[in-house]
Amino acid sequence: MTRWKRQVMGIVGSPRKGGNTDILVDTVLQGAREAGAEVEKIMLADLKIAPCLACYRCRKSGRCIQRDDMARLLEKMKKSQVWVIGTPIYWWGPSAQTKAFMDRWFAKIWRKTDLRIFEGKRIILALPMGESNPKTARHVIGMFKDALAYVSAELYGSVLAAGAYEKGNVRSMPKVLRRARRLGRGAVKLD
Repeated sequence: MTRWKRQVMGIVGSPRKGGNTDILVDTVLQGAREAGAEVEKIMLADLKIAPCLACYRCRKSGRCIQRDDMARLLEKMKKSQVWVIGTPIYWWGPSAQTKAFMDRWFAKIWRKTDLRIFEGKRIILALPMGESNPKTARHVIGMFKDALAYVSAELYGSVLAAGAYEKGNVRSMPKVLRRARRLGRGAVKLD
């Protein structure tokens, strides 16, 4: 008998492969894998995701007019119960890749059937930042908290890596890495 496994998707919003965001997302995914989940990771910088045009054509059709990688990414996201979204904190905000990705959710909020992509999903945020003050992440956390509540998704938890400026700094933060793995394991436990 085949046992059903939770699907977990890691979405890395940093353009830097092997950087702190990538490492943090990998660590959360490692925890999810340890708990028995199937995991997949997507690097937003490897995809073509154009910014929202604010044309509102999606209000009529339920589809964005742009022909890029976003529609395929949303289909993958629909199949996952847990999303790990990682973005570095740039100037008190998310990376441009992450913001464009989020803005494109807009095309899916007009029809209740399209909202199923988001409803009930558990989201973990992985947020490294060069600044040593964790309050630097407050705007990004607030943005996600409000956006996820709007689409009926759950902000399950966040892992902050304050002071992770140089590439790979997060590897020397065992407390942060332990929290990341714990969040990954906890998010996949069946209710």
